[in-house]
Amino acid sequence: MLRWCLSTVRVLGSVDGAQGTRLLSSASAYVHESFARFQTTNARGNSTSLADTAHLHIEDSPSNTSDYYCRVEDSEGADGYVHTALITRIQELQHTGKSSRGGNETSDGQERGTSHSHSSTRAISALQEILTSPGIPPDPSGMPTPNTIRSLYISAKARGQLSQLDSGMLSTLIALFGSLSVDPSSRCVYTSSLLLLVKGGPVTRDYWAFVKEVVSLKQQRGMTLAHSDRYWMMRAELASLPPCKEGQCSNTPAFKHFLLRARHQYLRLSRHAFDPEVHVPYVTTLLSSTDPNHRRWAVDAMSSIIRTHPFLHTKVMKVLWDIVHDADAILLGSLLAAISFRVARSPSRCEDATGLPIPAVPVDATTFATSLSAFPFPTPSASTHGRVITELLHEALSSDVPTVQRQNNLLICYLLHDCNGNGIPISSLDLPPDPGVSMWKILFGLAILEKVTQAAGPALLRDLALRGRVREMIRSLQDSWLHLMRSGSHSTLISRAVTTSLFRLAGAVADMKLFAACLESSETSGLWNGNSSDPVEGAQLRAMAAMHLAASVQIHGCRVESVMKNLTSFPTDVQHRGAVLSVAVKELIHRNVELARMLYSIAFGSGSVIDVDTAYALARTLPPPHAARFLRDERFSREQLGGILSSIARDLRDTRPRRYDADIYGDIGISLCKLYATSLPPSHFRGHLQLLLFELCAHGSGSQCAAIIASVIKFQPTFFQPSFLLRLIGLLLRRKQFRYALRIQRICVDARVRCAFKLRCMVAKRLWAPDTRRLSTNISLPGRKANTLFRGDRFWRAGTLFKSTISSGAVLNTALQSLICNGRAHAAKVAFNRVVSKVDTRARTILGNTLLHGVLVRPVPRNGRRVRKFLVLLDNLVKCHGFAPDRITVNIVLKALLSWRSAFDHQRLRALFDHMVRGGYPAGTYSPSRLPFSTPPLRTGGSLALSKLPPYISFDKHAKPLFKMFIKGFYLRNDVEAARMVVEIMKIEQQKATLQRAQRLVARLRGHEGTKC
Repeated sequence: MLRWCLSTVRVLGSVDGAQGTRLLSSASAYVHESFARFQTTNARGNSTSLADTAHLHIEDSPSNTSDYYCRVEDSEGADGYVHTALITRIQELQHTGKSSRGGNETSDGQERGTSHSHSSTRAISALQEILTSPGIPPDPSGMPTPNTIRSLYISAKARGQLSQLDSGMLSTLIALFGSLSVDPSSRCVYTSSLLLLVKGGPVTRDYWAFVKEVVSLKQQRGMTLAHSDRYWMMRAELASLPPCKEGQCSNTPAFKHFLLRARHQYLRLSRHAFDPEVHVPYVTTLLSSTDPNHRRWAVDAMSSIIRTHPFLHTKVMKVLWDIVHDADAILLGSLLAAISFRVARSPSRCEDATGLPIPAVPVDATTFATSLSAFPFPTPSASTHGRVITELLHEALSSDVPTVQRQNNLLICYLLHDCNGNGIPISSLDLPPDPGVSMWKILFGLAILEKVTQAAGPALLRDLALRGRVREMIRSLQDSWLHLMRSGSHSTLISRAVTTSLFRLAGAVADMKLFAACLESSETSGLWNGNSSDPVEGAQLRAMAAMHLAASVQIHGCRVESVMKNLTSFPTDVQHRGAVLSVAVKELIHRNVELARMLYSIAFGSGSVIDVDTAYALARTLPPPHAARFLRDERFSREQLGGILSSIARDLRDTRPRRYDADIYGDIGISLCKLYATSLPPSHFRGHLQLLLFELCAHGSGSQCAAIIASVIKFQPTFFQPSFLLRLIGLLLRRKQFRYALRIQRICVDARVRCAFKLRCMVAKRLWAPDTRRLSTNISLPGRKANTLFRGDRFWRAGTLFKSTISSGAVLNTALQSLICNGRAHAAKVAFNRVVSKVDTRARTILGNTLLHGVLVRPVPRNGRRVRKFLVLLDNLVKCHGFAPDRITVNIVLKALLSWRSAFDHQRLRALFDHMVRGGYPAGTYSPSRLPFSTPPLRTGGSLALSKLPPYISFDKHAKPLFKMFIKGFYLRNDVEAARMVVEIMKIEQQKATLQRAQRLVARLRGHEGTKC
């Protein structure tokens, strides 16, 4: 359309006035029609207020006032603005043409100039309004798109109006399009607040080139770049770097050019920004380069961050450890100098690398090492452990320590960081050589081994090579520790932490000698003597006693006598034994769940109280028979009960073939009833709840299942999926839990669940089977009057199945079919007699046809007697019940006649087919005047009186079944010629029906298009 407008407007100067008027008239009419269609299909709210020439400019040529040209700046996503501007300009051209013929060019020119000046200020005004709008999201229909804002900028630039944008507006524009170009999940301090005002959608492009253009404009106008401008300019330069291929991109001139421009912005910004998103992209890009100068720049940047920034984020710490892993001795010296400077300055923040507070008391080597490897480092504190941590930091990383030893200590910090939750290969776990015995190396070595053994889990004892390697390293660290103990240069705080870790590792590798040596050294050093009420000593004594108990259970087994003996041997108060047992159970959960369960049972039997968090963690890891017992604990919150039920559901799904005792399902049902009696389950629990309900029904707990479904549907009828309800009721019916199937079905019907109709049909079909005839004696509804459908003891009470017999014709039809299929023809007739007066004529015809067809599907009687019974039933339906036969009834009658071979031979069958053709049935190339078999007319009446039937004949519902019955009948009577003739007739009629369907489809489509136009 834009191409057509362009060609039309350009030729206006080369044609005469009459032709130009005709072209402008036709153009205006076409544009008005297109714009009306566009408005009906794409409603843009208040976007018409921005309908200016931001996308399409139709301007007067400076050389010839009668020549006009059309320039498209950017038509992406701006069809509405194009149409609006085009209509306005063409109307102006029409008005100009008329006034030139009338001699009023001056006044019309003034009016056009006023209109043009008004429209030329729309773009800059709209852009200023967007950039100065408050951070309150407006109506979604009025949100501008990024392309709209960009087009407004281009339009204002074309008119030279960008001088009206001040420095703040340009910075806002830069931040907005920079934020649109990065991952929306990554948030930075410079992320634009106008993102809420821009219409969202999938990001298919970036706007870095536009960001560079606006920054260049700001510099040309002599404005000072803000920190946010420099940040987004740096990100734009980094995004412009060419893609690397086998590490060769760093040597290209383009890579160095863009990297230098990004470095220029980063150096001016880095000292003022503490956000990790400012430093991580730049330093990561430098580390990806193979140029040594770029790696040196990365080390310099990280050294500056360590010296100047009060807090280092986790992302920055990860980059730091990557540098430590790959840096050589010279580059590592720069980092060591910055770290030593930081240690000497003693920053005020006291947090670890993850941003979480350091634990109040370091009770083992892991917590000690986490505190020591934290940046920024903690300040000297009045507490004992604060002073100890500060002393260790100065002994390991201060400038007075030799460089080689500081490098080794820093590499040990890297090993602890690199040993994540999955563990590291034990073959690569070689600690850096230490010229002397260092407490730093012992603490970090034990912390690394604890992570390795925890990641290995129970498989550590089965892998003999791994177990031997870990045991060798533990004993080496223990020897170093004993050597330090003899020198006396250690504090009790560190001694308890190291002993706690040695107990834990001894239990993990099941080393009895190591366990005995640790116990002897702890008793010799008097580590068990302390004040259990003190916050520091009490926490360490409880942790050491818990690790001793856990190691003893793993090595010697979990026996009641040994557990109680160990508890009484600890010089701790009785009220602290529960805390010791809780820590020991929590430790054993990761090592051996069965031992943790046995220790929990011993603690529960002795009256010790295990804290609720430990009990919850244990219940989440136990198999369903043991986890279900924890559901009786009243200390658990609703969220914790839901978590235990979720873990039970997962285990039941994974171990589906296994059979459990019925007791666990009772506990599960009681917990679910209590949990969701007054609230709705969370949506993420839907799958687990459905699985548990299946298991309850499969194990005879249908009553609890029905109660749970009733409680949940009361709050949200659409919570359960229809397929689940269908499968659940099918399971109850197969397990012969008919009472609960009916109850769930009634609940769904009352709540108007979407699958209520299918549930009624399923229950009806199953309960009308022959083996459920005596359900009336087993199913009753106290307090409600039973609305029986079939009276007598032989028939089922259907009052709970149908809410209204008047509006349930389809359900009644399904019921009649089920009765007939199960050999209960008399029950079907009684049912029809009961409801025939309460349904309309159409439903009465459907039910009557079902009843008539039921006579034919019965195995006995056959032939003549069956036809006579069929005709008697048909006359009775017509006379007594007002049954109105249709063409389906005719097909049923023909089926009855065709099955009587002795009375209807092939000659009579040919005459019967001609009779149907005379009655109006299609016959291909034949007609009532030209019959297929040319037989004389039949003397028929009653059911075959075709003149009384509705005139409409459907090929699929009426003609095709009739043709198939005649084809089968002719073949059974060995009249192959007649059968082939009917086959040819059916093929012709099928082609006609297909053509008619195609014509109707085309007619419908044309009707819709006409309506839309």
